[in-house]
Amino acid sequence: MAWVKAQGEAGGFESLLQAREPAAQLASQQQPEAGHPARVLEAVGEGVMFTSLEHSAHADSLAVLRPRLSKLEKAQALLRAFHYSGRPYDFNFDFATDDELVCTELVYKAYEGDSDRKGIRFPTVEIMGRLAMPANEIVKQFDRNIGTDQQQFDLILFLDGHERENEAQVADLDTFRKSWKRPKWHVLVQDTVLGER
Repeated sequence: MAWVKAQGEAGGFESLLQAREPAAQLASQQQPEAGHPARVLEAVGEGVMFTSLEHSAHADSLAVLRPRLSKLEKAQALLRAFHYSGRPYDFNFDFATDDELVCTELVYKAYEGDSDRKGIRFPTVEIMGRLAMPANEIVKQFDRNIGTDQQQFDLILFLDGHERENEAQVADLDTFRKSWKRPKWHVLVQDTVLGER
């Protein structure tokens, strides 16, 4: 990739990560849980860290979105994300600083555009006087912009949690688009109050 070489690294993207973010690159090579390699960089209570997909996906629901960006922009976002590895979790949920980060803030900062790159325009809201980006706002934006020139992601997979069966099931695009409208306790009441399924 010409961009990697322009950064002064002839060995490829892995070499660039090693040169710029050696601690993060090393952490990304570990196996944090029994036999499962680190594949996800996320901000969790313990801080910004590499985890396995199995650990990260252990949730009520899971959506996989692919940014509509060039390979170069995705590589630049990944390099920026590696820069935040090891920082503490931001229990103040303050988007104004980046010395500590919350889960969506890591994604926001990694894909933030500037004069050199398009980036992703994420929706933010004010909560208790602070700028924030709840994950549901990303889904809401996706729902509003799908099929327009403002669409920034493609849905790859949506696993929708079903509490009664104690599993997540593959769901369709329409279900994902409507998911931002659910009450936060949806997974607990979906079969009884909402009459789903």
